[in-house]
Amino acid sequence: MKTAVIGGTFDPVHLGHLHLLHSLVDLTDYDRVLLIPVANPPHKQREGTVSAHDRLTMLHYALEDYKALYPDDREVELVVEPLEIERGGTSYMFDTVQELYRTFQVTGPIGVVIGDDLLSGLRRWYRFSELRQIVQFIVCRRSPIRPNQSLPPGSAGMFLDNPVMEDSSTQIRTMIAQNNTTVAELASLLPQSVVHYILDHGLYSH
Repeated sequence: MKTAVIGGTFDPVHLGHLHLLHSLVDLTDYDRVLLIPVANPPHKQREGTVSAHDRLTMLHYALEDYKALYPDDREVELVVEPLEIERGGTSYMFDTVQELYRTFQVTGPIGVVIGDDLLSGLRRWYRFSELRQIVQFIVCRRSPIRPNQSLPPGSAGMFLDNPVMEDSSTQIRTMIAQNNTTVAELASLLPQSVVHYILDHGLYSH
């Protein structure tokens, strides 16, 4: 099965994540998309604001909402894959992809979705020279204007001409922590079930 991977902290998962998923389904022919919350990302600092269990639960809820938000999307297998959280430590895509090839029946190279803001540092990824031989990079747009960019030499992939949604997990966490938002505002940024989960469990409020 042709498989793509979307990794991230998903802290919390928001409508921008679901819109990216929709764009991937709409603009490519992948049959399966694995959403993989990281344990500890190597390329940015993250404060452990909520538990891994909470992030995984919110992601499961978000995928249920996704089907209602995009009912006309073609049928694709969507999987919340906890392997990086279960493995613990720093999450490296090379290790993850190797494990996915062992665990799943995959047709062709796995597609790794990245934002175009990560392109400049891609060559510094862990074991990148080996990683680029076993994956294709799917580069999504992070800002309305895309600069002239290319993948590092020897890398395969495509640039996704996706619409941009500016939702930021950091912004959402800050708004909740400062009590600077309403339920309606949160519902414009987050899947409905994720809003309820955050409020019911008091997440990000301190």
